[in-house]
Amino acid sequence: MAIADTKERLNVYETARRSAALRAAHFLYGAEPKIFSDNLAEGLSGDSEASIAAMIEGVPASSATTCILRSRFTEDHLAAARSRLNQYVVLGAGLDSFALRQGEALGDLVVFEVDDPPFLEWKRQKIVELGLVEPSQLRYVPCDFEVTTLPDALAASDFDPDSPCFISWLGVTQYITVEATKATLAWAAARPVGSEIVFTYVEGNKHAVSVKESLMSKVGGLTYYTNDEMLELVREAGFSQIEEMTEERANAMFFSGRSDGLIAPQSQRLLSAIV
Repeated sequence: MAIADTKERLNVYETARRSAALRAAHFLYGAEPKIFSDNLAEGLSGDSEASIAAMIEGVPASSATTCILRSRFTEDHLAAARSRLNQYVVLGAGLDSFALRQGEALGDLVVFEVDDPPFLEWKRQKIVELGLVEPSQLRYVPCDFEVTTLPDALAASDFDPDSPCFISWLGVTQYITVEATKATLAWAAARPVGSEIVFTYVEGNKHAVSVKESLMSKVGGLTYYTNDEMLELVREAGFSQIEEMTEERANAMFFSGRSDGLIAPQSQRLLSAIV
């Protein structure tokens, strides 16, 4: 996602911070069993527990679960893919805490966090302030998409383009053009056999307006897709092994019988595609 000016950059920072705050809210207040546990999200968000509690008041249950469901889905798929790959690329990493939570337990998995250069600097300073330790397997990949392509940015790191990788691309496609989404899917589909991408998109249904007006969508207009439109893009990119996490499936797997009233997102959709 290109970040063209200071105002837009600040909006991206705010979106990343609020994503972390929603993960923190579930960790702090969500009923057991947790759908996703991020014990570092509160610190990374920069919000106090009281601020997080105030923020989630009035947030629809289906909006409150966007970040926790997508993180759970991604990390479950990553765990299942570990036997065939040892590179993890986090596109638009934001305040993702996977590498920090895992630490040296990452083993031979190298994590490449790709994001806007000033944002990565800001995040690293936050990590220092929190007294957290960056694992040796973590790589930061600065990428200003206004001037640099993703392959070029990764080439400046020790990413191996000839080895399979797992790609996480969460909460981004709604903020970029269809052509930009196509380009990233094409790059992912061109990875070596066994590579996998997990990503989100926003379905243009009757619930999408609540997403647009929520705390999670402060960066310009949104790009919506129907399910058929997105599946067509994924197949056009060259993928055939595709898995969808539909609203119905998510409710059955993670939200049935919960005492906190959480339900699956009603407009955010999740897809996994394997090369």
